Amino acid sequence: MNRIKERLAYLRGLSEGLNVSQASPEGRIIHGMLEILDEMVMAMERLHSSQDDLEEYVAAVDEDLSDLEDDFYDDYDEDDDFAEHDGWNDHTDEYSAIDCVDMTCPNCKESVYVDKDIFADEDVVEVLCPECHETILVNDSSPAVVGEE
Repeated sequence: MNRIKERLAYLRGLSEGLNVSQASPEGRIIHGMLEILDEMVMAMERLHSSQDDLEEYVAAVDEDLSDLEDDFYDDYDEDDDFAEHDGWNDHTDEYSAIDCVDMTCPNCKESVYVDKDIFADEDVVEVLCPECHETILVNDSSPAVVGEE
């Protein structure tokens, strides 16, 4: 920015040193161009100043956001977002098969895979068949269980 201001001052000095008169058409053009260049330099200075202010503001907001994230997510663990039985093994960093039982829907005779942990409860559990959308009762001692997978 300073280089532009220096060059503009140099051109003004040349214009005055050469006695470029505003009475001549060329002189009016040169003086008009120098005025336009002055306005452009001032506009660029305002833009640079605004840019600096915005950079300071964004840095302050970023710092405040970082503080909020530290306060809010201090004890946050991404692994807690996943269900316990999503098949991911944290120790081996790979997926493992989920234990499930293959049942046959009494209505449409399609296979329905049910999580094996449901059978650990003694309560009767209702499972929705993905094909016919009918309810299948689990743990009601029905013969729908075909075998384990």
